[in-house]
Amino acid sequence: MFDNIKAGEQIALLRKNKGLTQEDVAGRLGISPQAVSKWENGHTMPELSILVELAELLDCTVDGILFPVARPAVNANFEHILLPYAPMADFTGRKWPRSMAKPAVLSALKLFMGLEKRKDSMNRQINDDAEYILQAAFSCISFGYSWGETDEAWKNCLGVYGLTGETHGRTDCSEEEYISLAVDNISSGYPVIVLPEEYTDVILATGFSHRGKILKGISFLDGDDDKNSVMSFGQLQSFSKWYERNSDLLLIKPCQETYSVADKCRETLRKGYSLLGNKSHRFDEPLVGYGLVIYDNWCEELREENRRELVTIECMFPHIFIHYEGKLRIKEFLELCMHILEDVDEKAFLTAISKYEEILTFCEKCMNEIFPKTPTTVEEATSQRQAYIGILQRCRGLEEEALSALEPVMAR
Repeated sequence: MFDNIKAGEQIALLRKNKGLTQEDVAGRLGISPQAVSKWENGHTMPELSILVELAELLDCTVDGILFPVARPAVNANFEHILLPYAPMADFTGRKWPRSMAKPAVLSALKLFMGLEKRKDSMNRQINDDAEYILQAAFSCISFGYSWGETDEAWKNCLGVYGLTGETHGRTDCSEEEYISLAVDNISSGYPVIVLPEEYTDVILATGFSHRGKILKGISFLDGDDDKNSVMSFGQLQSFSKWYERNSDLLLIKPCQETYSVADKCRETLRKGYSLLGNKSHRFDEPLVGYGLVIYDNWCEELREENRRELVTIECMFPHIFIHYEGKLRIKEFLELCMHILEDVDEKAFLTAISKYEEILTFCEKCMNEIFPKTPTTVEEATSQRQAYIGILQRCRGLEEEALSALEPVMAR
């Protein structure tokens, strides 16, 4: 039903949105400002010919003026939640070890976007460790101890999904702009990732409420195996004041080109081979870096503790567990490459895989047999460290043998 008052309020609203005064409108239409005032107060309505000109001036239809759609209140609060693009099965991988947040986030993102082509009998995306293994390698995390790359690595990892990431720092914009970036991206149908600079949760946000001041999603944390195995978007967590954290905001967006998984595996093999063979230390801390040099530094750290006659062994936890996961993921990555790549040198890959299996056996011996025996005297600690040194030296030799087996593959 036509209502003079509502139509007049709509004229006033549209005029203000265009940044026009009543005098501006009157001048454009060749009428008096008083006439415009009477329209907006609902006392009169413009003649049809003038109404058509008014609609053009205000970038609106005639019906949009005469029969305005009710607008939500300015302070209305609501939730905006993206649903997964396709069904996914429950997690069927192994929860331990799954200590790395980045490959876990990427695995979850792939499932959320409905990009996993493997399906179970109920046409749900298969949810296991395969993508985690690939992304641990693609991001180079599994190739070295405490090794990670720059933000550019996110784009490289996202490329196999036909996605890209646009990074915005918290200090690069105002609080309102920062929140709007997340809101606009989620509203367009794509999640966002909040990347903290300090050691705290990485957030994969697929919704928001309170005009973006609360993000809705799931979280991941380096070292938290259980948390990094959660891929359920049925019950989202709420993250308030997320915009106050010292963090980067990664906006997930579509890109024109999708990287071939096979090509990415070949590229990763070459880079991983180079990283694993590194013998030069390049960081301030002895056990931060990558390659064979870590074994040398690690043994020297154990010898230094012996020289200091320490009872507590300080350089084995959590390092041995992280080392174990890295070598496990390398072995599993090589196994996946044998299925993904064509014309694989099967003998070379099987030889390298067998060497990593031996390394894993030695790591398990450290974790399950030696590590639980907490020394109580200097003599016990010294003996335990000598056992660790022997195991690390043997593992170093095995890794060199694995790399030698892969050398012909890298030369192609």
